[in-house]
Amino acid sequence: MYFEAGLQETETKEDDAKPRRLTLDLLIKRNLPSNAVQWDYRKIIEELNKATHIRLDRENIGEIDNFELLGLTVTNLYLQQNKIRRIENLECLPGLTFLMLANNKIKLIANLLHLPKLAFLDVSQNCIQDLDAEDLPQSLVILNLEGNPCTEASNYRQKVISELPHLRQLDTVEITVTEKREAGYVVSSDEETDDDDDDEKDNSHKELSSNGTLQAGVFEDLTSDILLRSQSRLEEVLREHKHRTAALDDIRCNSVMLPESSRSQLGSRSGSRLSGQHSGSRPPSSGSTISSYPGSRLGSRGSPLPPIGNKSPD
Repeated sequence: MYFEAGLQETETKEDDAKPRRLTLDLLIKRNLPSNAVQWDYRKIIEELNKATHIRLDRENIGEIDNFELLGLTVTNLYLQQNKIRRIENLECLPGLTFLMLANNKIKLIANLLHLPKLAFLDVSQNCIQDLDAEDLPQSLVILNLEGNPCTEASNYRQKVISELPHLRQLDTVEITVTEKREAGYVVSSDEETDDDDDDEKDNSHKELSSNGTLQAGVFEDLTSDILLRSQSRLEEVLREHKHRTAALDDIRCNSVMLPESSRSQLGSRSGSRLSGQHSGSRPPSSGSTISSYPGSRLGSRGSPLPPIGNKSPD
């Protein structure tokens, strides 16, 4: 109970916080290396112009602005969970194919027709009351409007499908051949075959919810899933690296802490083997017995040595 109250208080504070502007400093912080603040202005702009994915989610941003600092290479833009009220100032990103605007305060779909390559648009959990599907790019393949009042309108789904010929998924639900026919599209035999195959694989693409209704799960949280998998692989590599480093440190520490008697015995054994293998050669001096023992990490005075790539003679 106390936890829920604290969570609600945190959410209220976040809602009351004043929206911030999208600045160059924020672009640098989220999309360039940590040492980028030390770069000169020219290098910063050059690196931003190379970026393809721009992440600015959860930053309390109030307006979409300053994207002219980016290059034409940007394809993916993440602006979810901010305080954006209006879709604007995206004409400088004509190559955009993926736009995430979920959980904002958007009231109207606008200013998207100048994005001819946009294939994915998520404006779920906003405040869109009225939807004019003609304001959506014809290139859209996946569209999510869940959580907006406009989805309650009669024939909402059919109207959207009829305006977007390439649409394959609406509000996380795949569009069927029947829906395409009802929207006035001519359905090819190949599409009918694909639809039949999809019906046979419903169990692999959908999951049964607690109230017995089917919910689509194919593309519901694609971005989060990709990020989690990437983070998991990175953490695994770091764990393996730390394990190897710890093992090497143990070996070096153990070799340094050998008692004097053990080091003398190791040195005498090493000297015996070397004298037996190289007859007539001068026996190693007392100062070099430890370093001549294979695998030892001590010098003539017991000081640690750096790792050596070549093997010691047997």
